[in-house]
Amino acid sequence: MLDEIIAEDEYLYRGVVDACWDEKEGRPSSAAFKDSKGISVDRDGGRDKENCVKRLLSVKDFHAVCRLTARDARSCDTFVKYLPVDGNEYHSEIHDSENQVEIKSKAKSRRLNNKAEVVFCKDDI
Repeated sequence: MLDEIIAEDEYLYRGVVDACWDEKEGRPSSAAFKDSKGISVDRDGGRDKENCVKRLLSVKDFHAVCRLTARDARSCDTFVKYLPVDGNEYHSEIHDSENQVEIKSKAKSRRLNNKAEVVFCKDDI
């Protein structure tokens, strides 16, 4: 069982679908950090980058995978919540705040996107 509190230096991995990939910029668009149900991420939970990426790609054919630290997400005035689900003990979400799930601010989504580092992209294969 993982700690309920996600450490500041723990990475949060986000799969990026084709529709949220900005070909011109070669990175995700800020739309990758918008979701009315909360931004679904996998926390690293002590795993290395390769294992985190491999697990996300085993669930869906993502165009890319990016990551940011919990500290970086919180610095964007968001709330990082550990929410394990059946079959994925690493599942977590980034919410607007402790009381609001959806991030409605385009500026917040843009700040999250700017903090994200691309760690896998189909274009590089």
